[in-house]
Amino acid sequence: GEDFHGFLTDPQYIVRFMNAGRLVRVKNQEQDFGWGAVIHLEKVKSSVTSEEQMMVKVLLHVTKDSASSKIASELKAVKPGEKGEMTPVTILFSLIQQISSARIYIPDDLKSLDKRMAILNAIKEVQRRCENKIPLVDPEKDMKINTPEFKDVVKKIKTFEKRLQKHSLHGHPELASLVEQYRTKSEVVSELIAAKQHLKKSKSLLQMDELKCMKRVLRRLGYCSTSDVIEIKGRIACELSSADELLLTEMMFNGLFNPLNPPQVAAILSCFVCTEKSSEMPKLTDALSGPLRTMQDMARKIAKVSKEAKLELEEDEYVERFKPFMMDIVHEWTKGASFKDIMKMTDMFEGSIIRSMRLLEELLRQMVQASKNIGNTELENKFAEAIKLLKRDIVFAASLYL
Repeated sequence: GEDFHGFLTDPQYIVRFMNAGRLVRVKNQEQDFGWGAVIHLEKVKSSVTSEEQMMVKVLLHVTKDSASSKIASELKAVKPGEKGEMTPVTILFSLIQQISSARIYIPDDLKSLDKRMAILNAIKEVQRRCENKIPLVDPEKDMKINTPEFKDVVKKIKTFEKRLQKHSLHGHPELASLVEQYRTKSEVVSELIAAKQHLKKSKSLLQMDELKCMKRVLRRLGYCSTSDVIEIKGRIACELSSADELLLTEMMFNGLFNPLNPPQVAAILSCFVCTEKSSEMPKLTDALSGPLRTMQDMARKIAKVSKEAKLELEEDEYVERFKPFMMDIVHEWTKGASFKDIMKMTDMFEGSIIRSMRLLEELLRQMVQASKNIGNTELENKFAEAIKLLKRDIVFAASLYL
């Protein structure tokens, strides 16, 4: 179905059918807007890439509360029995689910709500005359999609439809009700699994023996006193929630960040937010490999103290949590390299890199606050400078389409 939809909304096939008045069915995730009418095509310029993208302006039936928004993701579909408004909105071709061969008249001036609502009445009249079976354009005959890949997709769909027709429930008078019951059952099962997982986590927290071991670790590392009074290291650890607070606090109090410059600081902290492995090991300079080894030694120390306190923690597994695969990427990015250049340095996906860098920015903000709490202005300024160097260009763009 997704492959078929991809061919149907491909600009090289769909553009010539986006005439004024063309009926199209629009759906955005769970929001099904039903049939709308095409107004005209538009070329929208991206503020990020400066490239023009072809989109289509469509009259859609939306709720009155969301009608003022012109962004498709903020619009809400009208539920059966409710009243809404016909609103012009510019959408991507990918939101179009079906294209009708029917067209209706669209007036040049659509500023008046009455004229826009008249379009809704015209659509309903088409549905009435067609007995709710609005004719669709034929992808092969009308749209001329004749590639071997598309024919293969159509063949698979026909095979699947034949299997559905042979199913015992095919043509069952209560099929819609049964499908809805199954969907409800699936949701209940999902909620049950989530509840069991939450219960399991809650029970693990109630295991007093493990809690005693954790308190023993905190006392031995100096985060709290023998009377369980929180020390300064413990207060700083409380500020750090985006990553491993124990290791970050140890790095701060042992002066690991003091000799590093802002790009090196950002690079070493990237180990805490990198969640994916790369098949290529980063090519680290001495300026980065040294702090990395020091950080790994500190992690081993924490793991050893945890094992001595009888916590189940594998030393090597704990150290491997902090992946260095983005260190060289972040280091070059904070030194001004372009996104295109850093992508040549790794085989990681662009989305993974952007997500990790945004997490890194949040971690740096927490490090700024932690430095402020201990009164280390030099360290605070260093983390703040790292944020300035990191937060730029496409990685922190609000949207790729605006």
